[in-house]
Amino acid sequence: MSIISKVVERVLDKKHREYVDDAGKAREHMQKRSLEEDEPYKIPKLIYHTKVESKDFFGCQVVTFNDIENTEYIVIYLHGGIYVNEIRRPHILFCDKLAKKINGSVFAPIYPLAPNHTYEETYEIVEKLYDYMLTLDKPIIIMGDSAGGGLSAAFCEYLAVNDSPQPKNLILISPWVDVTMSGDYDGVEFDPMLGIDGLREMGKSWAGELNPKDYKISPLFGEVRKLPKTTLFVGTHEILYPDIVKFHEKLKDNGVDAELIVGKEMNHVYAIYPVMPEAKEAFNHVVEIILDYKK
Repeated sequence: MSIISKVVERVLDKKHREYVDDAGKAREHMQKRSLEEDEPYKIPKLIYHTKVESKDFFGCQVVTFNDIENTEYIVIYLHGGIYVNEIRRPHILFCDKLAKKINGSVFAPIYPLAPNHTYEETYEIVEKLYDYMLTLDKPIIIMGDSAGGGLSAAFCEYLAVNDSPQPKNLILISPWVDVTMSGDYDGVEFDPMLGIDGLREMGKSWAGELNPKDYKISPLFGEVRKLPKTTLFVGTHEILYPDIVKFHEKLKDNGVDAELIVGKEMNHVYAIYPVMPEAKEAFNHVVEIILDYKK
């Protein structure tokens, strides 16, 4: 663990949010979020490496990076945030950097969130976006972090159930694969960012009337044998670590070409934090995976 990573972890620990640990506080947080959830997302005013725009696709705001006409790859990036919190600056910077590095077009949907919305609306949007991307005849990568990583895996399971084409690659950064938080987390040494009871409550809200153990909500319990080549990143300092290891084992047991990258003593979604050397290594590996299609 690098010195910079230790500093980042201390900062994250000091900013630890109570609503991830407590169901009541999670409900309070969702109530506050509900008042602003349906406001348009404003792209941060930063220096970008690509052309960053807000566009409408199938009634959903989508942040795009690079015009698709002049690029070689398509990435659909589904952001994390416990299915409640909006896309954040690290996501935007990561997508911008990735689009530049691979000469690709990245599409980051500002998908509907709990508690105002459930998974159903988002599935409809992502499916239409994906079907449109298939018509462009370019390699498609589906990628996401945390809740967005869980959604990415679940959506690929959904594609398999419906006999739809899979993307060329599935890349998951600290994916939330069991929103019921039913695993054994006693062995996790430390997590500066996440808890159990609050996450479980927000996961239930996202599921709506559907059983939270349904694969569309918790892909750990779904059929995985038809998934594409899958790469997972996880840190040992995150509560989701045991579930992600279990999901990777399930992929391997079902014949999926799956790789698990474990960041020792790394925190949740460490791969998208640009200042840490471990994150830079993870980013470079993501680029290698995508550009491998040129071979």
